[in-house]
Amino acid sequence: DRRGLESQRAHQATYDALTGMPNRALLEDRLRQACARLGRDDERVAVLFCDLDDFKDVNDRFDHAVGDRVLVEVGRRLRQVLRPADTVARYGGDEFVVVCERTGPAEAEEVAERIRATLAAPFPEVEGRGLGVSIGVADGCEPGVDADDLLLRADQAMYRVKHAGRAGD
Repeated sequence: DRRGLESQRAHQATYDALTGMPNRALLEDRLRQACARLGRDDERVAVLFCDLDDFKDVNDRFDHAVGDRVLVEVGRRLRQVLRPADTVARYGGDEFVVVCERTGPAEAEEVAERIRATLAAPFPEVEGRGLGVSIGVADGCEPGVDADDLLLRADQAMYRVKHAGRAGD
């Protein structure tokens, strides 16, 4: 019983209760590990910071239960367009972060396009509308890249996209 309880607590500490995805703590740990590997065998890492556009409108128009179902579906769709080795986490609210190892800037932009496309597809929960998403991308390849700095750069890039016109429009 004790081992089961410890396992349950460990899972709760590292996974988002709503979506079942890794949470911020697990994401940050995996990003630190990826950054520690930089400098070996031409390793690279890309971070994509994704913020759903106008998600507050979903909660306001439909209600929070529908918003929760949409967030679960967003997580499912994100996992479908990523490689099994990539990490996607619910960072908080309507923000998701993707960590792609062995991925340079061009490949990271391809991942961002796949994310935009999958989220633009209709969501039955919101009358068949798709969602826009603003995505900021940062990458690192040099040893000593700080995981927190890489995450901050991706977050700042996402805000530049949002301020330029949501979803990069």
